[in-house]
Amino acid sequence: MISFLVPRQPALLRLRLSALGLMAVAVASLTNAVLQGQSTNYTIYYPDGRRTISVRSSGSTDIVALDQLTPVFGLTFTEDRVAGGLVIGTRGERIIAVPGQSFIQVGGRVVGLDGQLQRERNTWTAPIDFLSKALGPAIGQPVVLRKASRLILVGNVRVPQVGGKVEKTAAGARIVLNVQPMAPHKVTRDGNKLTVRFDATALDMMPITGFINDFASAAKIDGLSVIFDLGTLAATFKAEDDREAVTIELLPPAPVAPPPPPPLPPTLPGATPRPAAPAADPPRIDLSGGGIRTIVLDPGHGGEDAGVKSAGGTEEKSLTLTFARRLRASLEARMGVRVLLTRDNDDNVPIDRRTSFANNNKADLFLSLHANSSVRPAVRGAQVYTLDLSSYPQQTGLVEARRRTVPVLGGGTRTLDPMPWDLAQLPFAGEAATLAGILVQQFGDRNVPLNGKPAVTAPMRVLIGANMPAVLIELGFLSNADDEKALTNADTQSAIIESIVAAIGEVRRGIPAAEPRGGGQ
Repeated sequence: MISFLVPRQPALLRLRLSALGLMAVAVASLTNAVLQGQSTNYTIYYPDGRRTISVRSSGSTDIVALDQLTPVFGLTFTEDRVAGGLVIGTRGERIIAVPGQSFIQVGGRVVGLDGQLQRERNTWTAPIDFLSKALGPAIGQPVVLRKASRLILVGNVRVPQVGGKVEKTAAGARIVLNVQPMAPHKVTRDGNKLTVRFDATALDMMPITGFINDFASAAKIDGLSVIFDLGTLAATFKAEDDREAVTIELLPPAPVAPPPPPPLPPTLPGATPRPAAPAADPPRIDLSGGGIRTIVLDPGHGGEDAGVKSAGGTEEKSLTLTFARRLRASLEARMGVRVLLTRDNDDNVPIDRRTSFANNNKADLFLSLHANSSVRPAVRGAQVYTLDLSSYPQQTGLVEARRRTVPVLGGGTRTLDPMPWDLAQLPFAGEAATLAGILVQQFGDRNVPLNGKPAVTAPMRVLIGANMPAVLIELGFLSNADDEKALTNADTQSAIIESIVAAIGEVRRGIPAAEPRGGGQ
């Protein structure tokens, strides 16, 4: 509706219009020809619903007829033919414009637009950025313009952008959905369909790439859900999320155990008993009467303690948590062991509580994950640390004197060590040194970059209280650009995780005791 301006503060209004006109003279005049070009549709999402509007292109600028916005924003148009101005009323502030110019005034502020505001036939037209630059401030709510998606978001409506990829991993495959901004969601499976449903007003979908037929062959959008077609190897899934992404691990079926060997035929009376065939792989020193059953992973730092930080912004606390979560998924899926994390979010866990957590859960292995830093940017490569016994020369004999071996219900034995917590690691230092050597070998076999001193002993506080074999793995140096790039690369991450899984698999039935070295190596 267009009407003539009822004289009300005419001097002030004409002064404002005059000021806008003077500013417009300083810029090149745009054409006043009738809008030409192809039309397309934008969708407006607002708290009370949604509406589709038609927009036409003029060069690189999209132009909208303002009468289409009236149902959403309650616009009125009042024209002052004497002053040559236009007042656009909203449910909030008024917008004052000079037809044929690319300047408007909202709440006392002059704002430039991408094109002219002008009259065409029986309506007024404006460039599409009029919504975010003029209407948003006028109504006191954010108006977000997504030109690539042809979306306009008014107020606090939730329309996340969702895109991603499927990638191969050492354990199977992974779906990574990048969600901006993150929205509440739920992941479910029904047969060969995996559904990620978002709690949102709508989805702004981006491409999903990298499909792997054996795990995830395709994806489609159904309302507020992204539905993946799963392949024959996607036996189980595990979903994780952070502030920017939803990560879904797709895992293959667990390996089938070989059938037991047939029993030996009965021995005839008076015959010489047949000796049992020797075991092909004799068991090593047994841990806890049954091998490695529980592993505690310790993602270093957390909370206000970010650890070291690379020049590119990678933080140690986030990197170690990512590795710990992926390593847990691989160990649980491929070895069937119980895996616990000292922290599964951005918490600052005191050092002593990390090993006490492992002790209280009767862990058989303790692996602390960290990233290193050096004042020399050229220094790089992974390292494995174990406890340096040279710092405890007198206590070592005391530990051995106190060790007691007792039988375990159901067979086997277990060693008890009645001693202070700060001596708990000493009896296991030899086994830890053996595990460190195996880890270094597995890293080398998979071309994981190694430091010139890959196996190091040091008086590490995080290890001393662990009542089981414990090692600290420095994944690499974030102060080195090559290491940072490698540690944030999916292939290198998979190689490191595969190496650790292989090393644990090699000692799963027990770690052979070895004489630990003293002093840093």
